[in-house]
Amino acid sequence: MNKNKSLLIRYIYYPLKSVTNSWRVHNATMSSELGKQTIQQLFGSNVQKFRKQAGLTQEQLSERLGISQKHLSIIETGTQFASATLIAKLSETLQVTPADLFGGTSSDELKQQMGNVTATLMTFLANELTRMRTLLYADIEALLKKQTLSYNAPEAKQQG
Repeated sequence: MNKNKSLLIRYIYYPLKSVTNSWRVHNATMSSELGKQTIQQLFGSNVQKFRKQAGLTQEQLSERLGISQKHLSIIETGTQFASATLIAKLSETLQVTPADLFGGTSSDELKQQMGNVTATLMTFLANELTRMRTLLYADIEALLKKQTLSYNAPEAKQQG
């Protein structure tokens, strides 16, 4: 019983724990890369993205909004936040929702992000399974070298 328990721990528990811990580290790295922007910076980069999609320069958009180009630049860099009135004007002028300006993700972008996460997870798991298989084969090979395995077939009972 003790031997079976140690085999289960060695080949099931520790590999799963290793995969889980490795994925946590990998996921934390991805999250920290994605989470570096403050809400102001995210808002500003979205304003810039939608401005460029609309084919407008900072000068043209600032004119339409009734603010200086410098003020728009400060908002786009995330240094200063826009007022509620300006957010409404921005969303109307750029023809997007306020949620889009704050990082609302379109369904296509969300599908692409989910696809990227799924692909990363699948690659990670495939690498971990390959690593675990290699370790398992090495252990089996070592056990086979230490022991001579023999198989004695059960003798057939004679009827008589």
